[in-house]
Amino acid sequence: MEASASGLFCSRILNMVNCEDVNAIILAQRHMLDCFVKTNKMLSNFNSLSNTRLQQMRDRFIHHTRTLVEMKKNLDIIFRRIRMLKGKLAKQYPEFSVVPKSAATTIATSEQSTESCDTSPSIISPTMSQDFENLSQALSETPSANCQLLTDDEV
Repeated sequence: MEASASGLFCSRILNMVNCEDVNAIILAQRHMLDCFVKTNKMLSNFNSLSNTRLQQMRDRFIHHTRTLVEMKKNLDIIFRRIRMLKGKLAKQYPEFSVVPKSAATTIATSEQSTESCDTSPSIISPTMSQDFENLSQALSETPSANCQLLTDDEV
């Protein structure tokens, strides 16, 4: 019985492949598969831990942002009150005014406007103003009781 040409070709190809080499390749592939499975588990754990940490940091960030916004609102209210008090003092005691009269009217009008963008304190520094020095000298020379100015009759 003669083998056909295709059967002969297949048998020669099969004889060329070493079964030990094929088994070694299969073992190497199984080892790589195990390594990839372990790596995949490690990456999954890392992702879950990262998501947890990200959520914690997000919550802290939101809390700190709310705190900063609240602090800014409080500072805006404080600066608005300071400007209002400066304006009132400038109107009541224009001779002792640290704020120039044009700034006092600006302060008064900015208090009436709700769309004012300026939330910073007044630029005029009392330590740099000569009027403030005159005011502090005048107040130190004038006798007072309970932070009220005394007149000549009361002294």
